[in-house]
Amino acid sequence: MTSSSFISSSLPLVLEVVLLLATLSSKCWSLHIPSARHLHKISPDHIRSSVVRRVSPNEDGNEPSTDSSKKVKFFELDDAFEDDGENVVGTKFFGGNTMKEELYIPEEEEMALELQKVKPKQTKDDSEYNRFEDTNAFSDQLAKRAGEALQFAINKILYDDSTGDIVATWKENPSIVWETPFPKTNNAGGNSPLMEIKASKEFYNKLDVAILSAKTIESTANTCVVEVRWDVGAVWPNPWESRVLLTGTSLLSVLDDKDNNVITLMKQVDKLDGNKPLDIVGSLSSQLSPRFWDVYHIGMSPSAERDPRLTALSNSQLSTSRGKGLLSSYTLSHLPPRLVTEPALVDTNGRFGRAAQALPNHAFTTAIKTLGPNKEEFVPVSPIEVSISKVEGQNGSLIKWTVPVPPEFASKAVLPLPVIEEEEEEEEEEDNASNDDAVASSSTNPPSQTSSPYSSRIPNTPAPEAPQSLQCNYSLRPPRLVATLPYAGNPQDEEVTELRRQLYQQVVENDGFKPKLDPVTKRPVFFFWMNDAKACFTRAGGLGMAVYEWRADWAKANEIGIELEC
Repeated sequence: MTSSSFISSSLPLVLEVVLLLATLSSKCWSLHIPSARHLHKISPDHIRSSVVRRVSPNEDGNEPSTDSSKKVKFFELDDAFEDDGENVVGTKFFGGNTMKEELYIPEEEEMALELQKVKPKQTKDDSEYNRFEDTNAFSDQLAKRAGEALQFAINKILYDDSTGDIVATWKENPSIVWETPFPKTNNAGGNSPLMEIKASKEFYNKLDVAILSAKTIESTANTCVVEVRWDVGAVWPNPWESRVLLTGTSLLSVLDDKDNNVITLMKQVDKLDGNKPLDIVGSLSSQLSPRFWDVYHIGMSPSAERDPRLTALSNSQLSTSRGKGLLSSYTLSHLPPRLVTEPALVDTNGRFGRAAQALPNHAFTTAIKTLGPNKEEFVPVSPIEVSISKVEGQNGSLIKWTVPVPPEFASKAVLPLPVIEEEEEEEEEEDNASNDDAVASSSTNPPSQTSSPYSSRIPNTPAPEAPQSLQCNYSLRPPRLVATLPYAGNPQDEEVTELRRQLYQQVVENDGFKPKLDPVTKRPVFFFWMNDAKACFTRAGGLGMAVYEWRADWAKANEIGIELEC
């Protein structure tokens, strides 16, 4: 289906105008692709860089021309996202799928395949995360066996994955009792959860189910009760392919036959997260309509999977009986548990370094081919969360990113971890030495000969120091109560400090909520939501690309938040 027929047949006139303006707009978005230097290296001169292909106008300024892969330039993010109407990353680059195909460079796309073939130098235990071995998610042996057996049974239906001999076989009792908010179809057998998943796979454009955690609630000689937490992701079969995410829990009554390595399901009770655990229509309706910014950038990226936020809160979810004040401007949200990946680094360059504005290279585990014969499907997720805190006992700040993992990737039992090479320290020393030489040269040469036109570094100032990359891990994020204020800028803007103060005053001093304190610094936990950023995952390789969208300042797309005691 062409884009023109898609618009005329599927969207109202208002959205036709919006999409037309989007195509003509000179401000769109940029990409962050993992470095060819084994996915983790951050060059000191480009700590806040986003890798894009530069398009420059020809002499008459009408038609764009592409540079070769050897002329790829790095754009400083603080300049890239500056809304001056002219110097925006992608001004001549991103404008729709046609432009994207024009700029297709086979050599660079092949580089993505080479990155995927890189073999880690670390041991197997250091380069993989086995979800079912994580006791924070699967706290006991029965919970691990049940969760793993159920996940493999689901994966067999959705992805045709083969099961190992060690994993228990999951079966359903012929007289199973199933209580669920999900609709049941007659051709699926009525009371069979697995058969219902198989029938649903035919309806949705894409269906994914991930078992995130499990714990044993009750154990007797006859049956055991296990509570499992799950994420269900789907691509709705509408023209704009809405991506929906449902989270919730199930109570499973099972028989565990260890002798035959079989777990039999006797009863299942499903509940959605939120105050209305049976309202499947309400949970879906808010996610089906086209989102403005997804439509604006529809030619370049699929609809994003949004991290769920439950804003209708009960008194049991609040740490104060007073609730939100009438004059308070913040948004109060409850976040259900999610599987997340958490890259981090220690940075000593402060606001000037702008290291928090983009995911670090050592967060990526693969590279994604977006064009060509080996084009890959990927799942964008949003927002990307950034938190900045002081490092106790040393200089610098700890910058940590929290990226939710989509169910398609989380459904795997073993997830790859980012690879960090042993020679990283030696490379950083060489880079720092070259930076010192560059600074010495800048004192004798004119600024025009030593500084990049895309760099915001003040001439004759020392180059920023390379940040210290910390190990990236996966974890099950606990449930959270948060309060947020909208903001149009970036995580390290000076205005963020004042907005934090305003947020604290409204939430804690005026409305009586209790802030959650950092266990090390004993300070309130603030964070920043980058709603204008998407982290892109593939099922085979994991996190492989980040997309940074342009959004107008009036939209106040991002958010500043504080975490509260539940």
